Amino acid sequence: MNRNEFWYLRYQCTNCTGRKVLSFFTLLFFLSQDVHAENVNFKVAETSALPVHAIENGSAKANIIAIIGGKGVNNSAGRSRNYLATQKETFANQGLNFYLLPNQSEQEKASYRLRDSQKRADRIKALVEAIKDRNGKPVFLVGFSRGSVDAGRFAKTYPEDINGIVLASGIYTNSSKKAQDYAMESVIGTRISTSVLIVHHREDTCRVTPFGYAERFYERLTAPVKGLLDYSGGGSSGRECGPLNHHGFEDLESRVATDISKWILEIAGQP
Repeated sequence: MNRNEFWYLRYQCTNCTGRKVLSFFTLLFFLSQDVHAENVNFKVAETSALPVHAIENGSAKANIIAIIGGKGVNNSAGRSRNYLATQKETFANQGLNFYLLPNQSEQEKASYRLRDSQKRADRIKALVEAIKDRNGKPVFLVGFSRGSVDAGRFAKTYPEDINGIVLASGIYTNSSKKAQDYAMESVIGTRISTSVLIVHHREDTCRVTPFGYAERFYERLTAPVKGLLDYSGGGSSGRECGPLNHHGFEDLESRVATDISKWILEIAGQP
């Protein structure tokens, strides 16, 4: 049953109890006001030469900018098997506008160094401002794996521009030569001035995203609001740092996205 059908049934029941009666034309008016999610894409020159792929809904309560891991989104179609990209419909269905951050071009690879740079933060800032111009609702960054570096760096640089960040399967203390300098302990430190949610699988075996250090980071962090969502179980059919493993919440994808959405809506001040 869709929302219109439910509303109509409730309207019928209201008539049966003798309460306020709406005319047929008034009923049609209200049904026509139902706002549906829409897949859109647009360009923000200061962010990327590639389009920003999004799902927007006039009734959404907040916005999320999804920042995936790996090499980032380096195609004009917005294709990705990353956890955040595959769950865009779940986030949208929970009442959020979803925006997928693209690389600057198809040739660019989102290295750790780039993600922790001022120019990358400025590109994200341009997208944040463009989204605020589109709807004026609260904006949150959701960084997955390497995307946590982007989210952490932006929150330290421009905390007043966003309402919070989510670090999903984030980078923490590790021995990787490529990643060890970009752990959240270094990018963020122990204090931040925006709300933070840490989301992690207890059995994550990716070498750069150990749960033990994620939990320790959470305990030591000082923030206006902080939260920790940890998970167990699910699948691990693919490579350790890939989407089809505990790192990507295999078999738990929708549940995790729903939990993240609920936290964001609460921080945004919505019921």
